[in-house]
Amino acid sequence: MQMLKRLNDKIEKGQATIQDATNIAVIEDDIMGSASPFSRGWADCDFVYLPLNNNNHWVLLVLDVKKKKIRVYNSKSRRADSVRDIRPYVSSLQRLLPKIMDVHGVYEEIGLERMENKVLELEVVEDCPQHEDGGNFGMYVLMMAEFFIMGLDIKDIKSKDMPMFRKKMATELVLYNNKRMQEAKKKGKDFED
Repeated sequence: MQMLKRLNDKIEKGQATIQDATNIAVIEDDIMGSASPFSRGWADCDFVYLPLNNNNHWVLLVLDVKKKKIRVYNSKSRRADSVRDIRPYVSSLQRLLPKIMDVHGVYEEIGLERMENKVLELEVVEDCPQHEDGGNFGMYVLMMAEFFIMGLDIKDIKSKDMPMFRKKMATELVLYNNKRMQEAKKKGKDFED
């Protein structure tokens, strides 16, 4: 996200072009689905989950590919300034992502019109679960993404359940790490973090 914001700032100042953005391998790999073995191209997805950190707060952005919309899920949205701090990042995504997705043919691949110079619509979701302390922003983002992916209602995410969610996440990470180590050993390779 930081990279896209910096790139958008450079484009607006005339120091870079959209073509420069489309030539960045990390961005292209994510959009085309070649970033990792578990990646899928955005044309094959209904939603793309984009965790955003602005150095002091986490929010979940959900790109609805077909509706050409970004939804903002902010677990501290009851505060008046909840979107102000992330606006520069979201504005950059609204303007830059459609252009990059056009270059890579995402909309054409799913039978939709190119965005050209249009921006992605923005929807700030009002009935997002709210945390009750200052330390669970990141966990809320992870749990909201997981609940969406699993088809669960995010309204079931509660602050009182955060210790359980943290243990669940830690267990999943350890199990995943162990599985990767075992697979690497079977292939006779050193395990890479």
